[in-house]
Parts: sequence; structure tokens; C-alpha cells
Amino acid sequence: MDVATPSSLEEALSRANGTVTAFLEQLVGEPIDARARRHKMTRAERSNGLRVPEGHPLLLRAAALQGRSSGRSYVYAESILVPSRLPGTFRLRLESSDDPIGRILGEEGINTTRQPLSAPDRSTVADPPVEAIGIGDHLLARSYRIDAEGTPVMVIAEWFLTPLERFLPLH
Repeated sequence: MDVATPSSLEEALSRANGTVTAFLEQLVGEPIDARARRHKMTRAERSNGLRVPEGHPLLLRAAALQGRSSGRSYVYAESILVPSRLPGTFRLRLESSDDPIGRILGEEGINTTRQPLSAPDRSTVADPPVEAIGIGDHLLARSYRIDAEGTPVMVIAEWFLTPLERFLPLH
């Protein structure tokens, strides 16, 4: 994977055909797991980008994407999902396994598209579920909505953390 600088990281991500999980696994050379997961049910506010009515149940998820062997945190992600728009098997795996969202989407055969949103603001980050994750220490932050068959199913904010630097060719 040719990623020369952090700005090249963003470009490489935009060119990647697969999920962030698959991209990370190729870049760092080890399987990626969602660790330090936190799930919390909430309700949609009146105005929302997921096109659900006010009061609709939503799942808030926070996770660190970590190398399975190294235990290094490479990405911190916060997601807002519409559980009613996702298969039961997806929801079960999301809550009971260490599988990242991208792996579950692929293995469940859920075809998705990504709609870019404005970059997440550090002030909107919930407390990371692991104290060792410093959101201030990141190479890239981005946010996007995932649609399945044209219907919004989740919004994800991601912070690509500095341990990724060692996998960039200039480092």
C-alpha cells in the first residue's frame, strides 16, 4: 500500500474499494478487531441525517480498531446506527463479537455506499472507552454516512491515530 504522508492516507482511503477494516488490515499487516466497545441506545432528535423520525431508536457505538496481535489502536470510531434498518444477524454480531462494522457488513453481504460529511470536531467526541486513546493525537479525522440500497443506516466519525505513522513509507 503506497501511503507516503498523512494527506496521502486520506487520498488512499478515498480510492479504497473496500471497508476501512480491510484497508487497515492491508496497511498494518494484521487482523483488526473492534475493542473497548461501548454501546448505548438512544432516540433520534427531530433533525437528523439518518432520515428517521424523532424518537426513533438509535444505537450509539464507540470502538477502538486495534491490531489483533499488536494490541495497537489504529482508529477510534464513533457510530450512530439505525438498528431497525440492519439485519438481526448484523446487530447480534455487532454487540457480541470483536468484529468491526466493516467486516460484518462484508460478511453479511450488505452492499453499501459512503456519503462524505464534514470532518468531525474533536469537541464532539465522547470520552473514548479506553483512556490510552488520545483523540488529540491523530493523523486524519473524517465522517461519513453509510447507506444500504439508498437508505441511510449509520453515520461514522473516525480518527486515524498516530500509531499508523510507522506504516507510512516515510517513517
